[in-house]
Amino acid sequence: GNIANSGFIVGKTSVVVIDPGGSIAAAAALRQAIRRVTSLPVSHLVLTHFHPDHVFGGAAFADVEHVVAHENFKRAVLQRGAFYTERFAKPIDGESGAGDFSDLVLPTIEIPVGEVLVVDAGERSLSIRAHETGHTDNDLSVFDAETGTLWASDLVFAQRTPSLDGSLRGWLEIMDELSMLPIERVIPGHGLPGRFDRVTAAQRDYLDELLVETRQRLAAGERLADAVIEAEGADPGDWLLFKQHHPANVTKAWTELEWD
Repeated sequence: GNIANSGFIVGKTSVVVIDPGGSIAAAAALRQAIRRVTSLPVSHLVLTHFHPDHVFGGAAFADVEHVVAHENFKRAVLQRGAFYTERFAKPIDGESGAGDFSDLVLPTIEIPVGEVLVVDAGERSLSIRAHETGHTDNDLSVFDAETGTLWASDLVFAQRTPSLDGSLRGWLEIMDELSMLPIERVIPGHGLPGRFDRVTAAQRDYLDELLVETRQRLAAGERLADAVIEAEGADPGDWLLFKQHHPANVTKAWTELEWD
């Protein structure tokens, strides 16, 4: 389950953790990393969205008083928690699976769509925004104005193929909104951090192309089944896990855009 970017931000009085990771073991390693840096308490745990690789380690932070999530997070847990447990708790290559959603800590602070929660870790203000439907319907981003760092989580994928679980059009709109921030560095949900325009360029191209091609196929009266077959044989280019995610993205985009 240790495949997503997790981390923490240290203020003068406390620590804010962003995503505990996909398993108790990953989250325990994150706690150890925090203690190597600071003895300050963890005041907030931010759950950026309900995907198991980001949040299934939550029990390792059960002692944290303030758990922050999107207002749709709990609904996503009810809808998908059992499915994710069944799918990701199975052993893979002899290793234990990601975890169990029963180990989750649930939010004590829920941010309504479109609103921003400002968290102060002690002379370190973090702006946590609850977005409209994009990658999922429960995405948060965290912006640290002091360093110009945007923790975008899975609103940005680098190297690994974007996974569409919400709205294609909404995701593109969110990327436009984020680009207006004074960002010095973006931390994606997967892949390496860097300058916002450089890190997001490939994802922008991918999502734009998916939007244009889907609309063209719909206008031509093509069938979804044929589009998926073609997607299964498409050239992945530099994307990792392309064959696992691209056909599903085509399907998701098709079902969204066919009603335009």
